[in-house]
Amino acid sequence: MVISRADKARAAGALAALLIFAGCAGRNNWTTDHPDIAARAQANPQGFVEPAVAQWSDIAGVAGSYQMRVAKGIGRGSADLAISARRPADLDIELLGPSGATEAILRANQYEIGLAFAEDRVIYRGPSAGAAFEKALGFDLSAADAVAVLLGYGMTDADRGRAATTWDADARRVHVAAPGVQAWLHPVTQRFDRILHSDGRDTVDAMIRSWQPKPPIPDQIRLEVEPDGYSIELSLSGPPTVNPDFPAGFFDVEVFPGFEVRPLSELAAEGGLFRRAAPTEGAQ
Repeated sequence: MVISRADKARAAGALAALLIFAGCAGRNNWTTDHPDIAARAQANPQGFVEPAVAQWSDIAGVAGSYQMRVAKGIGRGSADLAISARRPADLDIELLGPSGATEAILRANQYEIGLAFAEDRVIYRGPSAGAAFEKALGFDLSAADAVAVLLGYGMTDADRGRAATTWDADARRVHVAAPGVQAWLHPVTQRFDRILHSDGRDTVDAMIRSWQPKPPIPDQIRLEVEPDGYSIELSLSGPPTVNPDFPAGFFDVEVFPGFEVRPLSELAAEGGLFRRAAPTEGAQ
């Protein structure tokens, strides 16, 4: 499969919604080396969650350069991205061409979503109410989910507030589960290394391969999108800027001169960025 520039742009947009979570993905038997921590985690798994989340309490946003790799079957593609994210659900992702010029821009905020393709001179634009972001992608990952993953939180504050916490003996991790999302926390590193989103139609499985030590920001994230079999990898290309001073209007959707404006619902009706069968209303 040959991935064109337009396909890369669309994949990047999907990645943006995604975006998206640190080097503890290996399921080694750490319990042998840390029996005291293992015993405490089994006895009181909830006691590990809030201290871990507190590590990110001062991280409200991040901006950085990333390399993206997308694969499906034998098809491969790569691109450079500039990503800015701010809690709870502000995103700006630019897909950069070989010359460094912007080929596509995805922006999302609490009011609207915009996805512009430079080559086609088209911008899809619409309100962010309901599940608009997920429908535009074609699979279940909201802008807030993507921001939570990019910043290392595992899941959104709202999800965590209604989650149940248990010990997962098979994974040897603390398991945090809310409706539609699960996360696994490594008790020794105090990092979430896997986040699984599922809406009954498909799953987005995010595995964090490595973290920057300080501040604790994920620097390698791998996503598996099923049942389509997409593999998406994000890697930081250099140190990110944490809590940058985003100017007013930074995440506003901008309509560039000469661009045709199309409704975001049109993109959703086509199956989203990956052109999958469109999600149906009320699907569980």
